[in-house]
Amino acid sequence: MLALRIRGYGDGKSIDKCKRIIVFLSYWKRYYWAKIRAKSVVARRIECFPTLQIVADQRDFLGFSVLIEPGCATFCHPLVWSIFPMSHLPILRCLCLSLALVLLQSPLWAQDHRVSTADELVIALREIQGGTIVLAPGRYGDLVLRDRSFKNPVTLRAEVPRKAIFGQVRLMNSSNLQFEGIRLEKQFRVESSKNIAIRGCLSDNMLYFRNVSHLRIQDCDISGGQFGVIFNSVADFEIRQSRVGKVSEDVMRVTGDSHDGLIEGNILDDVISYPPTHPDLIQMFGAQGKTPARITIRRNLLRDDHATGSPKRTAQGIFVSDPAGGGYRDILIEENVINTRSANTIYINGGQKNVVVRNNTLLPGVGDGGAIIRLVGKARQSNSGTSVEENIAKQILDETKDARVRQNYLYGRGAKIPALFSGTGTRWQDFLPVLGTGPDKPGLGATGFLRELLAAQKPGAKGGPRLGPDWSE
Repeated sequence: MLALRIRGYGDGKSIDKCKRIIVFLSYWKRYYWAKIRAKSVVARRIECFPTLQIVADQRDFLGFSVLIEPGCATFCHPLVWSIFPMSHLPILRCLCLSLALVLLQSPLWAQDHRVSTADELVIALREIQGGTIVLAPGRYGDLVLRDRSFKNPVTLRAEVPRKAIFGQVRLMNSSNLQFEGIRLEKQFRVESSKNIAIRGCLSDNMLYFRNVSHLRIQDCDISGGQFGVIFNSVADFEIRQSRVGKVSEDVMRVTGDSHDGLIEGNILDDVISYPPTHPDLIQMFGAQGKTPARITIRRNLLRDDHATGSPKRTAQGIFVSDPAGGGYRDILIEENVINTRSANTIYINGGQKNVVVRNNTLLPGVGDGGAIIRLVGKARQSNSGTSVEENIAKQILDETKDARVRQNYLYGRGAKIPALFSGTGTRWQDFLPVLGTGPDKPGLGATGFLRELLAAQKPGAKGGPRLGPDWSE
């Protein structure tokens, strides 16, 4: 934090009459907040501007100088500048008024602000209406915001990725907040809010969202809680290229009135469960009379390590069941690769309209379990609006007999997996079929996606798909 000292001239009373002083400072393209200590002077902020200027609401202005002393190693010497003498007061007032009017509409107000303590962060969030707050490495404790809607997006960005550490983050009835590169030790919980984003973050606990709209999660690593990510009645959401896992129950849940969601490019990786828990990698169900709709689950790696947790507990794969009235509509499950020993590797109950399961590749877990697509008539719900096409699996169990099932490759029980595939399913590369074998046919399974992944990893390759975050601890 910079220290700014003001020295008065004339009768010494002019400073007392200043009601507001705003300082604009640009130095080596670094922007800082500052406190002004001078009797009744009320500090506002330091912002970016090509030269140092001062706006003083002061009728009996006699002139004074400003000394800015460095409180940070970025500055190597004090900056001294003096305001016009009293004879230039009319000109000064015009200049100051013009400058203030311009800056009120200028993007300069949205420049970066650096904070290093929890108190400074609270002050910054109270003052600004848009821009970026840069978080110096350190511990910021719990952050709780209620009824805080910013006029423009506000980004909290870690200066050093994953070195700005929070306990719990809780947002209620708030909007226009983005978090980049932070670390979370407790829950990240958002309720009744909109326009929320979290990117490049490391979380040791659950991300929970309820009654949220326009939500974006990308390049995050989330592990260690009871659940991974929960979407309860969340609209217009995306979770992309993240790793979620090592939880004791569900890795991901989508429930109630959740709609228009995308789950893509993620690694959903392992549950560590013990009785009586009932874990899933992705679980979807209705709640309060509403059913998730218009949800896409695409190009993810889902796997459960049988060696972790209780041998009596294994994670179900993508479990879509228990809809409210009207069943499931507009659900797309495509180009995923799944390895779990549960018989419910992909489970559909109540697929009433445009529920599509296509181009997925399923490999069995320990003991030849799993790699099964089940279409179930639970609670008198049919699957008349469901199609299952061009998947690679061990079996398809169509218990309702009313779905469209065609052009799938089923390798059956007891198949010699090493002869058909490149591995047993612990890595995404394992799901590639051996050239010339039965599953190596155009348009089958997730093979096209896997070959795109393989090409993207070659030296010199640019772009292409990826799984999980593009960083690792």
